Amino acid sequence: MSDQPPIKHSNRRIQNLRHLYRSVTRMARADVVDTILHHLAEDIIDTTELERLVVLYYDQNNKSLESRVSYGFDKTQQISISFTQVNGLLKRAYADREPLNVIKSRPGENSKSGHSDNDFLEVKCGIFRNSYRNRVGPTRKLRQNINICCKGIHKNYTFDKLLNNHDRLHDYSIFTYYQHDKTIESIIGNTTAFLIIPICDDHNFYGYVLTDKPKNNTPVSYEEARMAAAIVTHSAMAIGRAAKHHKMMLRIAHQNKELSQHLETNEELKSFYESIIQGLRIGLITADTKLNITHTNNAANNLLGYPASELIGTPLTNIFNAEKEEIQGIFSGGGKCIDPETGYLSEFELICSDQVMLPTEVCFSIIKNKEGKSSGLSCMFIDITQRKNMENNLARMDRLASLGELASGIAHEIRNPLAGIAGALQIIGRNFTEQDSEQEIFNEVLNQVKRLDEFIKNLLRFARPSNPKFEMLTIKYVIDNALFLVSNRIVQKNIVLEIDHGTGEQPLIKGDKGLLQQVLLNIIINALDATEDNGSLSIRTFWPKKSRSSTPEVTYCTTKACNLTIEISDTGSGIDKADLESIFNPFFTTKSQGTGLGLAIAHRIIEQHHGKLSLKSTPGKGTTFSITIPLIKTT
Repeated sequence: MSDQPPIKHSNRRIQNLRHLYRSVTRMARADVVDTILHHLAEDIIDTTELERLVVLYYDQNNKSLESRVSYGFDKTQQISISFTQVNGLLKRAYADREPLNVIKSRPGENSKSGHSDNDFLEVKCGIFRNSYRNRVGPTRKLRQNINICCKGIHKNYTFDKLLNNHDRLHDYSIFTYYQHDKTIESIIGNTTAFLIIPICDDHNFYGYVLTDKPKNNTPVSYEEARMAAAIVTHSAMAIGRAAKHHKMMLRIAHQNKELSQHLETNEELKSFYESIIQGLRIGLITADTKLNITHTNNAANNLLGYPASELIGTPLTNIFNAEKEEIQGIFSGGGKCIDPETGYLSEFELICSDQVMLPTEVCFSIIKNKEGKSSGLSCMFIDITQRKNMENNLARMDRLASLGELASGIAHEIRNPLAGIAGALQIIGRNFTEQDSEQEIFNEVLNQVKRLDEFIKNLLRFARPSNPKFEMLTIKYVIDNALFLVSNRIVQKNIVLEIDHGTGEQPLIKGDKGLLQQVLLNIIINALDATEDNGSLSIRTFWPKKSRSSTPEVTYCTTKACNLTIEISDTGSGIDKADLESIFNPFFTTKSQGTGLGLAIAHRIIEQHHGKLSLKSTPGKGTTFSITIPLIKTT
């Protein structure tokens, strides 16, 4: 036992407890292993008289001991030892998980014992007393004894005698020193006394603390060993917590990295698929299970004329010109009526932003989530306006061909008897005098025969249109001639005439003056018939502007849109929507005295000029006819 007075001993214990409390508190705040190891070294040096210290940390990944902290050495200790090479005392301390205090017998003990130095070459090893005191169950509590290793002891020297000769040692577990232990010597040199403290808890081993007092070459006292062991014990708990924290942080960092990679990959895939979807020329609209629009692509927005923000969230049925129940029925039962491989294909009219009906071919498909359940509906559609126009044109051409053959046959069958009737009437007419009362009836019959003959001529003109005699001309000349022929009628009805031949020199077109004049006359006369007195008639001509060039060689037409356009607008009564599709059909007319062949012939003439005749009409506001004719490509 110690010979110190009780009061002094008590004060030392209180001071040691304070040091220990401060050390435990500081380590509890740290969550980095290296920080805890530095705290460990500082606290041991500050609270004891130990002079040198090195902390060897066990790297579990590399299975090696590495110096992390060193104090009191001439130079920083740079140590890295494979744990498989550890032997001697370090291996014994690792196996026992107990502090090991190495001391050397005092000078003169050998001579007192009557032994020579050669008797101290034999080595013994073993724990002799109190080796596992306070061991309870599978978990070892903090030992109250410090194992002692003695070097330079004779084989027959008693350990009790050794304890009695060291007044500061009591109740230790004692075993002999391994003389072949070279690991420690490679770290701290051939010192005579030092302390080994394994850093470990009940489950894990974290390394060693090696410390000594080389200046006086004195052994580590019991109090110093106990204090250092207590600090190391608490540091082991903090290191274990910090190691778990570090491991958890590494795992979180790894997971965050993987998550970032997944997010980056997902963003790339999202951008990839979004660019494909937005680049499609096919309109795409998706809807949820309640048939509310969730997504649109650029083609859908452009075809319908709506911005995406205006469509998203609105019912899908709002853009279909169909009964709501018809669209809902397609998706009824989660889309059971939709073929999972081919979808549901049909033709629908979609309502554009300007309320114009867009003919489309629509394919409905089911969107499924990862569980394979229906989560919505996709609607892909294409504009089939051109196809519909082609179909209508083909059907119209078939009808016209049939009508042409029929009209040609009828015209020949009627024209010959009609010529005979006209000749006979002329002969009969010679017998009438101007004062004859039946002369008026005769003249009316003759006029009806002439009218019928004119109809037959128009019928033949429609059935067998003459071949145009194309020449290079400007449309201004044709428009002025047509207006000259109807100028009296314009004046009589007090029509306000507005003419715009465009700015600059008009480009050339290739056409038949007579046939184009016939087209213009027909449209202008129809406009005058539909317009009340004091109305207005406007004729506007426009074309793509010439490109600026320093040379006189300029190409007028380089694109499909390079056409000359003539717009004839009136302020008449307009045309009903139901009649628009039939306006160019033969024998369709809204006039009581009309034959229904004028616009049909005009349409045929413009087709012969490789152009297009179309119209827009608003009932009660007027009608605008548009004639487009390709320009001549000149250089």
